[in-house]
Amino acid sequence: MACGKSWRAVQWARRSVHTTALRRPQHLCDTEPQTIAQVRDQMKSLVGYEGIFGTQGPRPDRSQLASYLAHSQAELPPRRLFDSYDEAVIPLGRDLEVREQYHNAFHRVRFGRLLEDLDTFAVWLAYKHTLLPRNPDPSRSPFGIVTGMVDRIDIENRQLPTDQDMRLRGLVSYVGQSSAEALVLMEQKKRDGPGWDHILEARFVLVARDPVHSKKAILNPLQPDGDEEQALYDDGQASYTARKQWAEDSLFKLPPNPEESRIIHDKFLQTVDPKESVFSVRVKPANSVWMEEAVLKNVHICHPQNRNIHGKIFGGFLMRNAFELAWSNAWLYGGSRPNVLSVDDIKFKRPVEIGSLLMMSARLVFTEGADMQMRVHAEVIDPATRKMETTNTFYFTFRASSGAPVRTVLPKSYAEAMLQLTGRRHYAASRHHQRLLQAQEKTVAPH
Repeated sequence: MACGKSWRAVQWARRSVHTTALRRPQHLCDTEPQTIAQVRDQMKSLVGYEGIFGTQGPRPDRSQLASYLAHSQAELPPRRLFDSYDEAVIPLGRDLEVREQYHNAFHRVRFGRLLEDLDTFAVWLAYKHTLLPRNPDPSRSPFGIVTGMVDRIDIENRQLPTDQDMRLRGLVSYVGQSSAEALVLMEQKKRDGPGWDHILEARFVLVARDPVHSKKAILNPLQPDGDEEQALYDDGQASYTARKQWAEDSLFKLPPNPEESRIIHDKFLQTVDPKESVFSVRVKPANSVWMEEAVLKNVHICHPQNRNIHGKIFGGFLMRNAFELAWSNAWLYGGSRPNVLSVDDIKFKRPVEIGSLLMMSARLVFTEGADMQMRVHAEVIDPATRKMETTNTFYFTFRASSGAPVRTVLPKSYAEAMLQLTGRRHYAASRHHQRLLQAQEKTVAPH
C-alpha cells in the first residue's frame, strides 16, 4: 500500500470527533484543576516513591499489594470512559518559577517540557482507570504502569506564549488486557477573552505490570456509557487496529510495495552514471545530501534526578532529549528554526536504568519541500563490552520556518532505503492529519 494510506484512513477520519466529543464533565466546570506537579505527587504516593535517592534503603515491600491484583478481567468491575477523565494545569500565567522552567531561548514554551507533562498525565489517567475491589487502601496501588508507546501527537498551534496557563485533559479511551490507550488534549488559555485554544492531541499506550512478579497485570475492562463514550471508544479501537496493521506491514516483515520499490530504484538511478555502467560508483546529485551525512548524535549519563516513580529513567526525559536532538538536526539541515508538526510512533522497547550511558542518534530520513522527517534511535551502551541495546525509537515531523525547500536526502545502502521508506510512511500520516487540522480551524474550543 502506498505510504500506508489505506489502513490509516479510518483512523484519521475518526479523529475529527475529538475536539467536539471530549467535553468537560459538568461537575468540573466550576472547579479549579490540580497542577501537573500535584499529579506527579499523587502518583508518587500511589506507588511508594523513594523521596531522596539513596537515603531510604530498600524500596517498600509490595508483596502484599500484589496479592490484590486480579487474575482475569472477569474479577474486575467495568469502568466507564469518563471514570478516568481528569484535568491538570501548567500554571505558566500565575507561577513565575514554573514559567522559568518552560521558557525556551526564543521566548516561547519549550516543547520538550510539554512532552514530559503529556507522558506523566497519560500514566495518571491509566491509574485513575484502575479499581481493585480487593484492595483495602485505594491510596496505594499494586500496579506498575508505564508508557509502552506514543501512537501520535499532532500539533495544531506551535507558537506558544509563556505567560498563559496551559491545560491537559483526557481519559482512557480503550483497554485490552494489560494495556490501555489514553487520549490527551492540550490547550492554552486565550490571551484576550474567555476560553482555551487547542494546542495538540495525543494518544499514549500504557502498559500495566505486576512489579513484584515481573509480569503483566490485568486492567479493568472498559464499558462505554452513552453515544459520546461509544464514539470515543470506537475511535480508540480503530487506533488499536491501525497499530496492529502497521506492525504487520512493517518493512521488517514485508518487502516494499511496488510503488515504494519504484521510488527507491528511481533514487538509485539518480546517483549512478549510466555511461559508466558501474553500480558501485555513486554520484551525489545537486542540491542533495547522503543520509549518512544528515545525522546528529549525543550521549547522556542517566542520573537519578531523571528517574520515574518506578526507579527507572523517566520516559518523558527520553522524549524531551530525543525531540531536542531531532529539532537541532532539523535546524542545522534546514537553515531556519523548524516548527514541529507531529510526533509519531515512539516505542519504549526496554527500560533505561539509572547509571546507563544512553546514546541518541537523530537521522534525517525523508524530505519533501520544506518538510523534514526525523528518526531518533536511542540505545544503552555497556562500556565494558561495548554491547548496545535499543531502548527507544522516535519519529518527528518538522517544517523549516522559512518555507524554503530543503535539500533532498538520499540513501546509499538498502538499509538506508528502508529507513527512508518507513520515514515516508510516517510523513504521509503526518501530512494527512495536518490537512484534517486545517479543515477544523474554525472549531470552537470548549470552555
